[in-house]
Amino acid sequence: MTPDEIVTDINARNREALYGRADYHHLTHEEVLALMDAAAMQGFRMGSNLALSMVKGALLVQLTRAAGMERDTPV
Repeated sequence: MTPDEIVTDINARNREALYGRADYHHLTHEEVLALMDAAAMQGFRMGSNLALSMVKGALLVQLTRAAGMERDTPV
């Protein structure tokens, strides 16, 4: 996913969470802040998962290259 697609997806989920509540017109300040915190955590988790996937991919490439070098080295 591109960054724009990620933001669009998170935005859609946040709007579903907000407008899915029957009382969204009457939310207290604390309820709004709680929803904002939940949205921030969702974005943080998605970013963390993406970063972890990138690190895992880089490590896999390094391990694959190292394994290939070991096979090419004469004994």
